[in-house]
Amino acid sequence: MKITRVRNVVRGSNRRASNPQRFAALAWAALVVGCTQAPPQAPPQAPPQARQEAVSPSSATAAAPPPPVAAEVQVEGPRIRVALTEIRVDDAAVSWDPALLRDRLQKVDPLFEALRELHKPGIERLASGECVFEVEPDVPFTAAASAIMTSAFAGCPVAWVSTSSGWLKLRTPPLLPPGTPLPAPESRVPSRRQSALHIGPKELELTVFAVVPPASGAGREQLEKIANRTVERGTSAARELGSALVGACQQAPRPCPAGLWLTADADVLFSEATRALGAIVDAQKAAPAAGGGAAEVLVSFRSRGTGPIDQLPPAIRLGNHQVSGRLPPGEIQRIVRSNFGTFRACYEEGLKRSPNLEGRIGVRFVIGKDGRVTKAGAVPDPSAEFATERSAPLLPDEKVVACVVGAVEKLVFPAPEGGIVTVVYPIQFSPGS
Repeated sequence: MKITRVRNVVRGSNRRASNPQRFAALAWAALVVGCTQAPPQAPPQAPPQARQEAVSPSSATAAAPPPPVAAEVQVEGPRIRVALTEIRVDDAAVSWDPALLRDRLQKVDPLFEALRELHKPGIERLASGECVFEVEPDVPFTAAASAIMTSAFAGCPVAWVSTSSGWLKLRTPPLLPPGTPLPAPESRVPSRRQSALHIGPKELELTVFAVVPPASGAGREQLEKIANRTVERGTSAARELGSALVGACQQAPRPCPAGLWLTADADVLFSEATRALGAIVDAQKAAPAAGGGAAEVLVSFRSRGTGPIDQLPPAIRLGNHQVSGRLPPGEIQRIVRSNFGTFRACYEEGLKRSPNLEGRIGVRFVIGKDGRVTKAGAVPDPSAEFATERSAPLLPDEKVVACVVGAVEKLVFPAPEGGIVTVVYPIQFSPGS
């Protein structure tokens, strides 16, 4: 205990004598301060990382959330950070506007050029074909998906993404040139599971499919629905979807699921997708593949087709077209090609009815003065219109023909110069082999 002398703070003995109670109170307060024990010096605090290592795993989990998973992944490829105003590829930054990609998947040209720079001699940062993606929470889903697809086009088909349950490798199917033959069905894993996950404004819908080989041993593999689950968006959504996947993956080949169609409404953020993708990680952890390693899934950000993701999509080819009127043929072709997705959806409905369906459709349509299609119809005998297309048979499915013609009727072109424009277009459809 330390005693400190108290000096008289009241000047003059007369004042002390005249107010003895005040003097006694001041003296007692000073004595209390002086007689107080000095607090012991606290031992030096270890840095946060050192303190975390000193705590047992069980108590660390209960006391605080685990450290970020991002520090654990080791990838030889670049780290891509996607924000609302810029995309950083390692230390290089490129500007972009994700609002322009809110409604449809598009190539992100600045990102593509930045990644192509990494292919130069002496750099080769894309040799592994893997990139780490860090997406800010406020980036729209479609914009982030466009960035991931662009990186695949540029030579990085594997995107490491941090989910609510750990890292997940999103592998984009390889881009094969038209006419590439499909692998024989027997060379692929039978009964493998693939899933479709759609994120809506309030709910998430998961559908799980078994890949069924063609009955005749030739043709396209088909999808057979085996499970469907809809849950409300929220903190428990990934856990509920993971439980559904674990049940659907029983007795199925590993990894399960092996493929994923991942889609979302226009206003959904990518952060919602990373939470939902935790279900894939949980399911693969419950039944790991023989080789172990990180969870991995083949991913497509487009709507589900009639066949598995690792099967070439149906092919669409435009034949030689005829244009009568003042509108550049290249502009007409650009708009027709931009609607291949709609034509393909029509064709895939026909493939559900007939897996080997193929042939061509001739469409004649009229573009009005305002650029809108005023009339469209199928050409009864396309061989009479296209001398070079006579070897291709007609598509023998009236529903597909009507669907394609209906899609053409909705096309909008630039306003032509000096009147209407008449176009005749042959469109060739094949299953993809």
